[in-house]
Amino acid sequence: MAVIIALLISPVGLAFWLALGLTILFAVQRTNRERHQYLRAIHPKHIEIPRFFWAGILIGILVSAISVLARLQVSLAALLVLSGLTVISLILSAWSFSPWWLGLVSLATFIQPEYSDTDGQLAANLALLIGLLWLVQAVLARLNRGDQLESPVILTDRRQRKSVAFRLRQFYWVPLLVPVDPAQVAGLPVLTVIIQTFAIVGLPMVLGASFTAQHDRAKMHWQRSWPWFAGAGGALVAYSLVARLLFLPVVVSAIVPACVSVILGSGLLWQSHKVYLTVTRTDRGVVLIGVVPDTPAAQMNLQPGDRVLSCNHIAVNSARELYNAIQKEPTYCRLRLQQADGELRLAETAIFAGAPHELGMILFPEETA
Repeated sequence: MAVIIALLISPVGLAFWLALGLTILFAVQRTNRERHQYLRAIHPKHIEIPRFFWAGILIGILVSAISVLARLQVSLAALLVLSGLTVISLILSAWSFSPWWLGLVSLATFIQPEYSDTDGQLAANLALLIGLLWLVQAVLARLNRGDQLESPVILTDRRQRKSVAFRLRQFYWVPLLVPVDPAQVAGLPVLTVIIQTFAIVGLPMVLGASFTAQHDRAKMHWQRSWPWFAGAGGALVAYSLVARLLFLPVVVSAIVPACVSVILGSGLLWQSHKVYLTVTRTDRGVVLIGVVPDTPAAQMNLQPGDRVLSCNHIAVNSARELYNAIQKEPTYCRLRLQQADGELRLAETAIFAGAPHELGMILFPEETA
């Protein structure tokens, strides 16, 4: 049991190695699939891996400083449940990952049959910690660079019609330092620092997102989640501060975060089923499903879902026609586009010298220009 506890609450424990392994696996799978389907990787560098470290470490330093300075002492049982649920959510991340469930950790309070006078404060501190993590998740979603992470996935329905879903998988390792009662970690093989009346232990948290958006771009889908996390995090922080001041009953401090968590999860689920954008193959024009960074297509600010109606004043309805039209002006490209919202616009740019086929537009398979 002591070994299991050490693996769960060590900053470089089970959750860390699982998250790192999945980050590397998903990054390699993404580039291999893109090279197989589109003959090139949209983002050839595995940018998910460095972000896993540097962004998460900065977050960990910030939240840890608040936890230690404010003495947000929590129970060891809550930390174990928090780490255990993180591991379970990572195992299921091949389908979906989102830290909406963090509030459910407060139910760990009911594990013990009797409550002490300090359990209410411990539950309020846990609620405050969860609220801070949700606020951080909101910042990550709001400031995300999802266009550098999303990857188009081809879907085919029963009528053999092709459409595109957008997949995003990005984890952030957040090594936390959390105060606990020294008596709870006495004799355990974990790294602790004793400061006056509390001990500081490590906790490997993982934030980020993993999902496939079928009705919108991954960047926009994740970005639209930030008000939900900000609202839930702000509400929980406000509640926990009140609970700490008024010494609210432990049962209340345990149930409220769980209820907020359920509301947050339901809101995110409702949002995922709203239709904002559907990218499907069409016989009129040539539809973009991806744009390679640092290419003429990126310089023209082309976006997935844009439809190329003409190139160099020549109407195009297939990749072959588009390529032939590019050859008319091998050093320059003028496009007439219909954006996903229906608006028409013109775009033009110079083409790489000697490589007119490298515009950087990713089309449906067998249609890469």
